Amino acid sequence: MAMPRRRSACGHAGSTAGLRGSRQPGQQRLQCRSGEDPMTQPDLTIRARAAHGPAPLSFAQQRLWFLQRYAPDSTAYNLVRAWRLQGPLSAPALERALALVTSRHAVLRTRFSAGDSEPCQLVGDAAPAVQWVDLPAGGIDALLRREAARVFDLHAAAPFRVTVARLDDGAHVLVLAMHHIVSDGWSNPILARDLARAYGAALDGTDPGWTPLPVQYADYAAWQRERLAGPALDAALARCAQRLGTGIPALELPLDAPRPARPAGKGGRIRWTLSGSVAAALRDYCSGGRTTPFAVLLAAWQALLARYSGQSDFAIGVPNAARTHEELDDLVGCFINTQVYRARLAPGLTARALCQQVRDDARAALDHADLPFELLVDKLAPARDPSRTPVFQAMFNLQMGEAATLALPGLQASALPVPDDSAKFDVTLDLQASATRVVATLEYDAALFAEATAQRMARHYGQLLGAMLASPDVPLDALPLMDASERAQVLASANGTGVAFDAEDDVVARIACAAAATPDAIAITDGRASLTYAELEASANRIAHWLAGQQVDTDTLVGVCLPRTPELVAVLLGILKAGAAYLPIDAHHPPARNAHILRHASPRLIVAAAGTRAALGDSAGVVLVDDGTPPWHAAPATAPAVDCHPAQLAYTLYTSGSTGTPKGVQIARAAFANFLRAMAPVVPMEGNDRLLAVTTLGFDIAGLELFLPLAGGARVVIATRDDARDPARLAALMSDHGITVMQATPATWQMLVTQATPAWQGLRVLCGGEALGRELAAALLARGAEVCNVYGPTETTVWSAAHALAGEGEGMPAWAVAPVGHPIANNQLYVLDARLEPVPAGVAGELYIGGAGLARGYAADPSRTAAAFVPNPFPQGTPGAMAGDRLYRTGDLARKRADGIVEFLGRRDHQVKVRGFRVEPGEVEAVLAACPGVQHAVCVARPGPDGMARLCAYYTAGAEASDDTILARLREQLPGYMVPSGLTRLDALPLNANGKVDRQALPEPAAPRAAAALSTPTEHALAALWCAVLGVTEAGADDDFFLLGGHSLLLVRLQTRIREQMGCELALPALFAAPLLRDMAAAIDQAGRRDADADLAFMNDLLETL
Repeated sequence: MAMPRRRSACGHAGSTAGLRGSRQPGQQRLQCRSGEDPMTQPDLTIRARAAHGPAPLSFAQQRLWFLQRYAPDSTAYNLVRAWRLQGPLSAPALERALALVTSRHAVLRTRFSAGDSEPCQLVGDAAPAVQWVDLPAGGIDALLRREAARVFDLHAAAPFRVTVARLDDGAHVLVLAMHHIVSDGWSNPILARDLARAYGAALDGTDPGWTPLPVQYADYAAWQRERLAGPALDAALARCAQRLGTGIPALELPLDAPRPARPAGKGGRIRWTLSGSVAAALRDYCSGGRTTPFAVLLAAWQALLARYSGQSDFAIGVPNAARTHEELDDLVGCFINTQVYRARLAPGLTARALCQQVRDDARAALDHADLPFELLVDKLAPARDPSRTPVFQAMFNLQMGEAATLALPGLQASALPVPDDSAKFDVTLDLQASATRVVATLEYDAALFAEATAQRMARHYGQLLGAMLASPDVPLDALPLMDASERAQVLASANGTGVAFDAEDDVVARIACAAAATPDAIAITDGRASLTYAELEASANRIAHWLAGQQVDTDTLVGVCLPRTPELVAVLLGILKAGAAYLPIDAHHPPARNAHILRHASPRLIVAAAGTRAALGDSAGVVLVDDGTPPWHAAPATAPAVDCHPAQLAYTLYTSGSTGTPKGVQIARAAFANFLRAMAPVVPMEGNDRLLAVTTLGFDIAGLELFLPLAGGARVVIATRDDARDPARLAALMSDHGITVMQATPATWQMLVTQATPAWQGLRVLCGGEALGRELAAALLARGAEVCNVYGPTETTVWSAAHALAGEGEGMPAWAVAPVGHPIANNQLYVLDARLEPVPAGVAGELYIGGAGLARGYAADPSRTAAAFVPNPFPQGTPGAMAGDRLYRTGDLARKRADGIVEFLGRRDHQVKVRGFRVEPGEVEAVLAACPGVQHAVCVARPGPDGMARLCAYYTAGAEASDDTILARLREQLPGYMVPSGLTRLDALPLNANGKVDRQALPEPAAPRAAAALSTPTEHALAALWCAVLGVTEAGADDDFFLLGGHSLLLVRLQTRIREQMGCELALPALFAAPLLRDMAAAIDQAGRRDADADLAFMNDLLETL
């Protein structure tokens, strides 16, 4: 609905004199600024046309006409108003009044034709017939819904309908339904005023006595087309584009569902009245002319969208009445023009500064008040994404004063709310502000957002607006979005994980209990050698006694560089029994890396084997344990008397650092003990369970694989390094040993599901280390496995959260990865903004972890420790917060749902910008992995020849997959900017030592294919049509219609040419979705095959009938 000119974009609510002043800049915008009075220029006066035949469409009408052609069943641009009329209604007088009104406003008698080359409008003579219906009082809502849902055929008749319902209580309901192409919000009071005057005159048998309208809407449309052309228009467009800047990013609000390839246009609405205190504060703040309600309310909308999206740069559309001439003041019609306001919220920007910035933008926008948005779109967004509106995805509209009323003589008219389930944009905020209150309506795309999300957004707008008015000089990002109650609820959501564990009941004690209970049960095996629980306990005791003799005591590091055998586990357990901590050294890592770790960690000694000695270089203190009798063979087999404290180290594990230097994560015994106890209910382990250990000791998950089963009396089956890399050998191990539990990364599970393995009924699958995609989860569940997605960085002791998946893909949107889930016992998950404040449910932020699992920090690296482990901003006593003095900053993007479940959104350092759009490569990977035949996929951003980021995808696949079929599938399911510019097929994706995809080791992407020449008759024929429509000399198979200069109207013209010259009827959405010439030609060929099949079927049916 348009914003009236008397309440212009600057927010002036002043006199007529003020109106004239606000109109002049818009009139000057096409002049060469020669200093002449714009009103003296002859072409600035709108005059009636000499002829009354077909007239062109205005630019606003042209866009609406195209949108209706694009989605013929859409009712998104229906404008329906309804009133309940109490009192004696004269039917003849009402019909006479409507005839007079439509006679006065010719646009209400106008239909729209495609024309020969351009669409046109044709004014008819007849007024629309009034439809009279009888209706029970309880049927009003159904009537209004039916009228709102009736589609207008713009070609068949004027899009203006009148329905009058006679109610059984004697009252009436008057419904006026129009398409936006003939009306706008400013027209509402004009129409209501004229209808009331005409009805009164009809009752009296007199003439309304109107002042004749100087022009009709068709005259305005013809004038606009004549005025907005040529070099002056080009200069105005260039100035406006320069003001807005290039590369406006799309607004990426967090969605509740995948964005469909084409908007459905179905929406919902949240209506509420801002609190009286906020309305009063707004009035006080704007008093004295310091700013305007428009500037403040739009600034708050910008600030809210910035907080929700995490963006500081995006655009918002703002409708402007665009009635820049007095001749248009009393005319019904679609004059509304959408202006683009680019939001730029610099760090530290205050509410006061943002309001001034918006007001400055509004003044600048007046210079382009009547520059049609439809022309600006082609300047700002030549590349189109059918899944979203161009340039902006959020709208803001403010109307000052009370809504227009209908005052029919002798009747009491009360406006009725008309149900509307359409949505034109992702989100639209519509405000009606008066001196005492502000009534708000939030319209949202129901395909993208849940109602609960929209309700939160509405609530947060009021909260943020109030905070801005109360504290205008505080930085915006420091103002609260949530009140105290909601903040406490978000902090507490699913974080009530406190469980009292006995700190002394650690892994050493629990394995000792298992050994006492089942001494002869096999504890560990690698298929060649085994240890019973009694043997494991005795061996570990001997090792602990021996270590004590080597001056190894509490917090002392002992390096371990051994092959994956049962003896490895005995050494680790012996180190823990001695009160020391183990330091894994991977024999397959480069000697230089191992040398750095050993220098940095300075272990007291290193336990190694002859086969691993070379990996340690010239390091001192190496003890070889496989060259005969181990040095501890004569030590006592009884448990050593060592006083171990929970705060002492359990292990130090070196992980890759972002600087290239490994960092040593120090995990205390209490943290490791808590992890094992917390995982016990997630993965219960008993004596008959078998866990297959596939992870190298240098990866923290090995701690779970080796110790969680032993703490529960189960058996560990150790896979060798070669076994873990071969899916066939892994599958054989699983079958031969009756494996019931196994954890692995998605890459390993993906390898396994490609094997022709038997069903995994009852297998408990733990998947961690990387994001678990829907397709892989579904494949695991389909084999009968129980799947649990686990999450956690090394710095928080293996895992901090778990989420069990039930049913095939249940709980995972089609484009997403499995949720992180809820925190495990004594862990907390916080989703925070840059100021370490909690964000509302559903809003993206950075994931922080607190609780008992946090590492001490990084060995001998206080600066790194301080950067990653930050003080807990929610101390004991904070409503909703848990105990703990530190939080670990994960660097992962996440959001917490209203039910407390955390969803992983990607890495901060993986997100990329492509053509102005923010892209999470994981989303592309999920769709790519779901393509038939694709086994595993990864997507990264690489600079293209022009230096701009482009998406490159790598994949492994079976013989049935090809680049062409994969690209076709991706184009069906992803917006154009998310389709990789190149695909590289590999025999296997490179993995690092931890089983994760090594993105740094990916090869250079395959060279993009050269632009293909035209290859089919359809492509040649279509290229000729492109050249004719676009005015270009040639078009290649890989050219993009819009990047060659195409726009919506030219696409309609092309549709007509295709129908007339190629005999193919393609809907506009099909053409819009296939902007590449080769894809458009393929769509034409496919449509032709469908027509041929239909003709053949018809002939067969006819022959059978004959």
